[in-house]
Amino acid sequence: MHLLAIVPPVARPSPQTERVVTLVEHLAAHPDQSLTLAAATRLLDVNKSTCHATLAALGAAGWLLRDPFTKAYRLGPALASVGRAAATGYPALEFARGAMATLSREAAANCAALAIEGDVAIVLEQTRDLRALGPGLDVSVPIPLRAPLGSGVVAWGSPEAQVEWLDRIPTATRPHHEAVLDATRARRYSVELATPPEAQLRDTVARHGNPGAGMSELLVDLADQLAGRDDFLPVDLDPARSYLVSTMNAPVFLDGEVTLLLSLNAFSSPLSGEQIDAIGARIVSACETVTASLG
Repeated sequence: MHLLAIVPPVARPSPQTERVVTLVEHLAAHPDQSLTLAAATRLLDVNKSTCHATLAALGAAGWLLRDPFTKAYRLGPALASVGRAAATGYPALEFARGAMATLSREAAANCAALAIEGDVAIVLEQTRDLRALGPGLDVSVPIPLRAPLGSGVVAWGSPEAQVEWLDRIPTATRPHHEAVLDATRARRYSVELATPPEAQLRDTVARHGNPGAGMSELLVDLADQLAGRDDFLPVDLDPARSYLVSTMNAPVFLDGEVTLLLSLNAFSSPLSGEQIDAIGARIVSACETVTASLG
């Protein structure tokens, strides 16, 4: 057989599709803003007629709405039905929504639900609290389970998965992270503390918005910066000490594997070790209830 007959064709990127994705992700990252034709033209780096055709097609499909006075575009109602249809593929989310609202209110923080898909956690939905310091996690963003990110999933993974995760940790801090996985299983929830690298990322997102597809690359870079630190994932929590908590995560299980994470983030104030333990008990209880509901 000729070699060319068995070599699969290389998929070519679709500029039109990439423009639609860029546009929708930009508007999703800035839900309180709208885009004029001129601003969309600059964002997509195309001529005005091409951009107008794209906007008109998305408007006809209901993916965008055009303000009759300002002529600016924002996300349309058709995308809500698309999101609801996508969510039906995650039955745990249906059971978790009530718990998310309660946890968010009690912790004065945002509560996100993340689906576990292979080696990433995908933000499906988020309940926001007005007292939370920041918008929290952007829906649809894939967060790589790249050490030291993802301890709340990997702690319950197979021994092989844990070794693979730990292999990304420098030798000097590997014993610390091994102890972190043990502590996470004992607590039944994970705690991530605010650190300078993470604060820098939060500041970048706050100033420039979610960079869409580039967010995954930023998170991979963040993981690499955090891998050599021992102040991101605590092993022991002093009840009397105050901590700047970034996120707290607990798993929902389906068939013995983590299928969903409930994640509290953007806490309104520092938390003592005692407060963290109390909040951890609440999020673990909620996740256990959802797990039981899934059978």
